[in-house]
Amino acid sequence: MKWLPLSLLVFAGALHGAVYKHVNEKGEVVYSDTPAPGAEKMDLPELPTYTPPPVPLIRPEGAPVESDIYRSLDVIKPQNDSTIRNNLGVIELQLRIDPPLKVREKHRIQFYLDNERYGPLVDKTSVMMSNIERGEHTLSASVFDAGGNVVAASKTVTVFVKRESELHRKDRYVPPPKDPDKPPPETPVNPGYREFNPNIRTENPNIRTPNPNISAPPPTATPLPSGR
Repeated sequence: MKWLPLSLLVFAGALHGAVYKHVNEKGEVVYSDTPAPGAEKMDLPELPTYTPPPVPLIRPEGAPVESDIYRSLDVIKPQNDSTIRNNLGVIELQLRIDPPLKVREKHRIQFYLDNERYGPLVDKTSVMMSNIERGEHTLSASVFDAGGNVVAASKTVTVFVKRESELHRKDRYVPPPKDPDKPPPETPVNPGYREFNPNIRTENPNIRTPNPNISAPPPTATPLPSGR
């Protein structure tokens, strides 16, 4: 840990100027950006630099970008200031681009919801946004070339999502409040149900049953009409 302050001092000196090294009267090695008697100027390596790759642009202004490649890029669905009534929060966003998207040149479209990227770069002009919260939202899109540069951008449209609340559904069943002093209701009996009675006897010859508690006379032959 004792080398950490020295390392920070060295890098701080590299950012602002030269770094000098000397030994003080206590025999300690001191690094400083101020030269002292007998100090030695240190040769420090250049700090590495990092260039991040291009990322899709977030356009908070929502202004369209004029393009030399595409004549127009418009959101045709939904329309501006429209109200979307969908309990699942689904928004179908469709674009119209002229000329068509140059897929062979690896042009891709980035959709935006509330000025934030929605999904990855795609090569299609429509997207289904799901589970969008109730309230006001903005929609837009941009076209990126193979190098990650914006070559076209649409105007921003505003929509209002209406989702029915569970508290306001008319068909929502609300159980009645329970009375702790009231006994539970009796189970209703099916009016067509009859208990088995072993004392039942029947004279109906059409009844055939293996139940020994139900007796029936044997069938009798029907006499033929006279004259035959």
